[in-house]
Amino acid sequence: MTQKISSLRTDSAQLDIFVQRFRSIAEEMGYSLQRTGHTAFVNETADLGVALVTPDGEIFGYPHSIGITMFANLNFRKMIEGFDRFEPGDILICNDPYRSAGLSSHLPDVSLLAPVFSGGELVCFAYAYVHSTDVGGRVAGSLSPSSYEIYQEGIRIPPSHLYRAGELNEELLNLILCNCRIPDDNWGDLKAMVTALRVAERRVDECVEKYGMEGFVDAMRDVLNYSEMRARAVIAGIPDGTYRFSDYLDDDVVSEIPIKFCVALTVAGEEISVDFTGTDSQLRTAFNIYSDGQAHPWLVYTIMFVLLTIDRDIPVNAGLMRSVKVVTEPGSVVNCEAPAAVGLRTTTGVRVQDAIRGALAQALPEVIPAAGAGYIAPIVFTEPDLAKGGLKVNVLEPMVGGTGGHEDGDGLNARDVVDIANLRNSPIEIVENVSGVRILTYALRPDSGGAGKYRGGLGIVFEFEVLEHDCLVTARGQERHRFRPWGLMGGHCGEKASVFIKRAGEDRFEPLDKIDSLNVDCGDILRVLTPGGGGYGSPLERDPAKVVHDLRNGLVSPEAAHDIYGVIVHDGALDQVATERLRREKAAQERTEMFNYGAERDAYEAVWTAEAWSRLIGHVFTLPVPLRASMRRRLWTAAQRLSDERNGGALSAADIDRCWRETVPAGIAQGGSTAGGAASRPEVSKAS
Repeated sequence: MTQKISSLRTDSAQLDIFVQRFRSIAEEMGYSLQRTGHTAFVNETADLGVALVTPDGEIFGYPHSIGITMFANLNFRKMIEGFDRFEPGDILICNDPYRSAGLSSHLPDVSLLAPVFSGGELVCFAYAYVHSTDVGGRVAGSLSPSSYEIYQEGIRIPPSHLYRAGELNEELLNLILCNCRIPDDNWGDLKAMVTALRVAERRVDECVEKYGMEGFVDAMRDVLNYSEMRARAVIAGIPDGTYRFSDYLDDDVVSEIPIKFCVALTVAGEEISVDFTGTDSQLRTAFNIYSDGQAHPWLVYTIMFVLLTIDRDIPVNAGLMRSVKVVTEPGSVVNCEAPAAVGLRTTTGVRVQDAIRGALAQALPEVIPAAGAGYIAPIVFTEPDLAKGGLKVNVLEPMVGGTGGHEDGDGLNARDVVDIANLRNSPIEIVENVSGVRILTYALRPDSGGAGKYRGGLGIVFEFEVLEHDCLVTARGQERHRFRPWGLMGGHCGEKASVFIKRAGEDRFEPLDKIDSLNVDCGDILRVLTPGGGGYGSPLERDPAKVVHDLRNGLVSPEAAHDIYGVIVHDGALDQVATERLRREKAAQERTEMFNYGAERDAYEAVWTAEAWSRLIGHVFTLPVPLRASMRRRLWTAAQRLSDERNGGALSAADIDRCWRETVPAGIAQGGSTAGGAASRPEVSKAS
């Protein structure tokens, strides 16, 4: 390891006291923010974050039990370095990813940062943010998958003074509130964030008074170094090697082209590097992530939680991730350039983590679960405000699915992305009180969890009736409608997602594509079904008693119990002899691969081989960034047509070269391959 415990200035007992003190300050900040927030997405769902930050811009105090749990390595340097001086009472505000190095990763994440002084000396910074339900933009709720530039996603607030020396900047506040649909609620949430910052100021001052400035500053540095040392020790126990995996988002919503993520995760001694070369190009939809070439949380948070799973006592702060590096290509979907839309960075980030888990599963099969649902889609409901005029905008529920099964047990039902945040569902009574809807069904979805020795967690069935006229539903982040959550070690895939609507006066539900912006009216009923997690291990090895338990509780159907698990039940009781006989018959038909991707992905990759995709993306990256999305679509469509003409045959690199020559104008393709060789690639940015 690069450092030893003896190199720390704070003794071990005192260090543990500081670790817990910093955490408790952050958690008090978080609960204060939640309890005083105005929107349901803050005071019920708890989509918020808080932290204590060093003067150098690293998080050293972070909560465990409230709010977003994945942002412990956010980088505050650019935000801090943009100002020459700070004084007591200052509060900075920002929501612009491109002006904050991804500190705010999309516009609804409104961030406040306050310098904390003690005895007139700058000690640290206090940070708070909330996901604002609406910050303006082309749709209510601000975020739409089909937005293609950030200007469509709401008001952009560069790093600015909301308060200067304790005095509110009313002109800036008015400008912000005039550009959103729910100004009163947003101002209420901002005041709640200020309250959280004041909590930090008081508690830090108390801490400095008790331990002295030098003791506090030493501890602030030492907890970071200590976390780094513990993390490096865990990484050193992971087998060295390079582990590759890929996964997909269903499409980019304006075409049928899947979005591909490729990772090559290398463990070398005490360090991990994640290379995203081969990942899709920047898109003209809202699935991009602005990572600024860093190991941004949306690219690597799974690694943090794997380290914490192996060593549960590592203090959670930025030191955890100092030994993790990334390689990203500028102008890619994981390192986009302005003015690309970034509203659905969560959707992309979740699938990136699936790819990283797939890579890590090859190194740590006893630790990594099968794929979770990979689905987080807040249902945003907009209706006319008949009392005040204007619109009411509320999140009905943050829809998720099940987690993947793992070596130690079943996945969690309806709790995927548990690693992202301590997000809570909204009580039905609250939802019906603030929105013009009636909740008809909110339940677990039978048979949605992937079958396995350890079953994937179940998804959700959510059904509601619209009670008002002229309403709008948006549901960003609906995924796994096409490609299933993968199973592991012989486990089956989780079930896909789907959406249905029954219009007022109709007698049956009709299927819908994913919801971007859906007009609904009084009497319409919408039904949303989320995916389950993948299974782990062969379902024929599942304890029959557990299958009977699931059957009795409505988690699996009688058909699944018999056909997939090979369990025979008569009059509610297990028939052990018949079950053993049926399982012997089925054993020869079981798949035994490490990964089970499902028939849909297998069929797609039978055409779009790794060789073909690598050649396509290689050509695309020779183009200027503004042209990549349209030329990618043109090239993919031509190649797919070529395969269709051959009745679905596999595409080769030569096929892609031919389509490149025939479909991309020569003037545009000046950097590409025209003679069948691989396209040249731009230099890759390598940054931590």
